[in-house]
Amino acid sequence: MKGVLPLGEPVKQQIGDGQDDFGQAVGKIVEAAKQVHSAGQAAQAANTAIATAQASGGAAAEVAAGSAAGPWGALLAAAWASRHTLFKVLVCTCLGLFIIIILIISLPSIVSNGIFGLDGVQPADDATLLATYNEMAGVVDDAVDDGYDQALAQVESIITSGGYDYRLSMDALSNYAHSSAGYDVCYILAAYSASLEQKDTSKADLTAKLNAVTGSMFPVTKDGEGTVQQEVQATPAPSPSPGATPAPATVNVKYVKCTIHQFDTSVIATAFGLDLDAPYGEFGITYRQAIENMANALKRTMYGSVVAGSSVPLTDEELIAFVNAQNCSDMRKHILTTALSLVGKVPYFWGGKSEAGWNDDWNTPKLVWAAGDHTSGTIQPYGLDCSGFTDWVYKTALGMDTLGMQWESSHAVSAADLQPGDLGFLGGRYDWTHVLMFAGYGESGQRMWVHSSGGEGVILNTPSYEAGLNLRRVDGVDFDAPVSGVGGNEGTPISTLEVDVTHYCACTLCCGENAAGITASGKRVTEGMVAMSSHYPFGTQIKINGVMYTVEDRGGSGIENDIHRVDIYVPDHNEALRLGRFTTTAQIYRIGR
Repeated sequence: MKGVLPLGEPVKQQIGDGQDDFGQAVGKIVEAAKQVHSAGQAAQAANTAIATAQASGGAAAEVAAGSAAGPWGALLAAAWASRHTLFKVLVCTCLGLFIIIILIISLPSIVSNGIFGLDGVQPADDATLLATYNEMAGVVDDAVDDGYDQALAQVESIITSGGYDYRLSMDALSNYAHSSAGYDVCYILAAYSASLEQKDTSKADLTAKLNAVTGSMFPVTKDGEGTVQQEVQATPAPSPSPGATPAPATVNVKYVKCTIHQFDTSVIATAFGLDLDAPYGEFGITYRQAIENMANALKRTMYGSVVAGSSVPLTDEELIAFVNAQNCSDMRKHILTTALSLVGKVPYFWGGKSEAGWNDDWNTPKLVWAAGDHTSGTIQPYGLDCSGFTDWVYKTALGMDTLGMQWESSHAVSAADLQPGDLGFLGGRYDWTHVLMFAGYGESGQRMWVHSSGGEGVILNTPSYEAGLNLRRVDGVDFDAPVSGVGGNEGTPISTLEVDVTHYCACTLCCGENAAGITASGKRVTEGMVAMSSHYPFGTQIKINGVMYTVEDRGGSGIENDIHRVDIYVPDHNEALRLGRFTTTAQIYRIGR
């Protein structure tokens, strides 16, 4: 959070809130852009764009913000502060020509063709750069997910064909893939477009070429074997002596050690038939350089920068260990667990706010509509700003709205009385520029804070300025109340979620390494438990078709990257098969314990 206002962050204004007819101008400019068929026709299209803009007398900012955005958005936002329509027209027409040329030369054609009608592709009336990018990114994600599933299937085939013990072999598996690690969507789209020299690209062709190499995306290696001795109950004698107990026998059990490696980037060149060191056309650069240039242009256009900063998510073990190490009430631990659940998963977004629960819009490209920041007018991955994060925590954990009144609705506390869930303000009542939530003490006794930080997103750390924070406690909260009184089986759900439900039991076919019945949270599996991704901390309560369940497990392959997947435990495999899979709307009653 930046900016200075008594009630926290600035009131958010939509860019370009004057009296111009946005819709009419946008339509005319887009029609002009559609006339571009090659870089050589850019001048003709620009003349048409200028003429239509002058005729409309309207605003073209939405074209730049919604389609070209990135580094141009901030400049347009600054120009839009002027209320002089003629000045707006001149700025937008000049920038419009520049943006059109940059888009034609720089962006991967698999993304840009459908927007500007290039290469003979007829653009849809409602086509946008964001929608097209998301569609093509979905093709890449689906192929990578399939590749990961094939890698897991290959491991299971090695185990089965070799007669190895399934549970021990899965325990010994080194999995460095984590479903989607190591691949760059923008790079893949750029590589595909460059392989065809920006011509004749299509979704169907991209899909077919990626699907042809899914089996090589995550290499699997067999690294060795191991043997352990296990006790088995000996068969009793036909006529045992009274009180005699047969001595247990031991057997040698064999298992295999496998590794699923990270995404192999070389498969991209294979998929598209690329020699990365060959010259790219007549541009005096190699394919490698051309692909990097196109990928970076797409990232700048979509996100405003080549790399968006982010922190590392906490594992379940790290989150539980940190929370349990804090000497505070269960209510404060519940609030803290809710806050830590977003670490490394939600980016910083100037002006970003959200309702309770997980927000599917997080991490998707959106225009920064709020003025007052260097990212204003650019497209960034959606997330939360600092006060939006602390508001989300109290809203999700307690159903309490603190937005805009976090200083006024809190009171000062001393450093000696500071507890997890309390707030720290950088600055005073009328000039604070950042707000953080106290998380507790680290292993070395240092004060730790969880907050949404610019360039990093939601992070747990000890910032250099923390000694100068104004320490305050939110009013109206009974921090000693039992957690069961928050959300729970009675009361109002804090959010709803579309879920894809699968039923499972504790057998090796369903659970693999967890077949012994021990969940990822360390508890023995029982009816009423469900597995979900770590976006929902252990203890989260979710009601599905009228039945309340508690999240205590993480489930099998793919679940970590699918926040909509819920695996429900049942004690019998046939029952799991009978109940099967379905999609429904669930209600979240509590986040964490």
